[in-house]
Amino acid sequence: MQSLDIRTIAVCIQALEDAIRYYELLSQSDTTDNDDYEECKYMYEIELSRLCELYTQAEIRGEAPTPLSKLLKLRQ
Repeated sequence: MQSLDIRTIAVCIQALEDAIRYYELLSQSDTTDNDDYEECKYMYEIELSRLCELYTQAEIRGEAPTPLSKLLKLRQ
């Protein structure tokens, strides 16, 4: 199995969080189709969850330079 770069996962976690916040903001607009943005947001949340699990496993192995709790902004 190919090795995953933990820094790439960290960047993806942060980017997905930003995208979720952005889609959340867009879905609140009266001029957009809320269902489209909600569906995208849901897909991003699923992928974010998967990446967080991979990152947690890397943390347990001592390979993660930054704790996951410091990367996550949505839960603060």
